[in-house]
Amino acid sequence: MSQTNLVRLYTIALIAVLIYGATPVFTKVATATADGITVGALRALVAAPLAILVILLGRHRIPLTRNAIGLVVVSGVGGLVLFPVFFSWGVQLTTAGHAAAGTAFGAVMAGMISAMIDRRMPGWPWWIGIATGTIGALLLIWEAVGIEVEGVSWQGDALVFLGMFLGVVGYIAGSRLTRQIGSVSVTMWSVLVAATALLPLVVLYSGAETLMVIDLDGWLSILALGWGSTIVAYLFWNRALADGGVARIGALQLLQPPVGIALAPLLLGEPVTLPLLIATAIILFGVILVQRERS
Repeated sequence: MSQTNLVRLYTIALIAVLIYGATPVFTKVATATADGITVGALRALVAAPLAILVILLGRHRIPLTRNAIGLVVVSGVGGLVLFPVFFSWGVQLTTAGHAAAGTAFGAVMAGMISAMIDRRMPGWPWWIGIATGTIGALLLIWEAVGIEVEGVSWQGDALVFLGMFLGVVGYIAGSRLTRQIGSVSVTMWSVLVAATALLPLVVLYSGAETLMVIDLDGWLSILALGWGSTIVAYLFWNRALADGGVARIGALQLLQPPVGIALAPLLLGEPVTLPLLIATAIILFGVILVQRERS
């Protein structure tokens, strides 16, 4: 890969990582006046009009093959339906700092799933990395259970980890389809799949009354999540993964927790506890070992 292409690759990947890193903070602001399930569902719905416009203007199509349709469904449902709903629900029940630390575990999950898909037995750095990352994740939940920290709960942390796992499944599927039809087509059609699946949830579960009480900061945060995290970041991340590979680019998820943990006390006034910092460091060390094996 040429120097120019390498710079382009890491530029678009870092833009995606920075947006994803701020996602827990925007989500926390949005869940101040709406429940997490509603916030997660609205992300795709507010992004859908833009996705439709891009598809129509650019004439982006999905090949009518079983493989392509299957991958875009997994991409949309995993990355843009299940991930935002469970992640937003989890953020509602814990702090943005805890959720930001939990995002680092996504790189460990990506290593696990990639190893299974590739049917390759990893070496000892991978196994130690998985074990280390898991210990860090458990430490986060232990803090939620055993230490009195305002706004933290083990249920919220567990939902964040579940959302991350489902999101990783989605973006791996999206990156594989991106190699065939491009990141724009994959992202926009994934958004439409997600919006179609989530519209009944908003109508039947949330209802007009819930939407009416969301304040201006909440709607601005939801728009930032929909257009930023759901479209721009997903678009750039799929492109970067397709060009650089899950193993290579996945390591950049190391930068997500510092972004979220730095923004949480600055914008939300959340406490930064010693267990939170230790757990984040342990998870990141585990990710480094996993990425070392995968490189």
